[in-house]
Amino acid sequence: MQESGEDAEVGAPGELWVRGSGDQPRLGFFDGYYKDGQASAAAWAEGWFHTGDIVRRGPDGCFFFVDRLKNIIRRSGENIAAVEVESVLMQSSMIRACAVTAVPDEVRGEEVFAFVVLKEAGSESSQAIRLQRHCLERLVYFKAPGYIAFVPDLPQTPSQEEGPGEGQELA
Repeated sequence: MQESGEDAEVGAPGELWVRGSGDQPRLGFFDGYYKDGQASAAAWAEGWFHTGDIVRRGPDGCFFFVDRLKNIIRRSGENIAAVEVESVLMQSSMIRACAVTAVPDEVRGEEVFAFVVLKEAGSESSQAIRLQRHCLERLVYFKAPGYIAFVPDLPQTPSQEEGPGEGQELA
């Protein structure tokens, strides 16, 4: 769904909303958050459960996972999937790991911020320029990071596994 509540166009990203058919749309679904009626009401707004997953629908009707809504960066009215920017950054031979997030921006609403773990130390300013150029060659200009911070490591899950990426089909 788009923010307006209308179905997203085929191929366009939108939040996945689900419900059961009949007079009990919550039957068999998530009923609510423990002791948090306000969050439950927000999750079930307009009679649909708002999953927080951004998906796109293919021409054959199949849905493809794009990212979590909280991982979408809204820059100057454009939706940017953090996982897409991370994927492009990871194509660089300079990078061992990266994480992309939104940061507030007075002009654009949000800006793309990349935290990068380099494979080898070097001049950070020249490496930042190379990474920016790398992104601009592979992404639409507004998706390239506005900020890059070089960090020694990134927090990992206990299993240190990556989550699903864009384009993975939902069952």
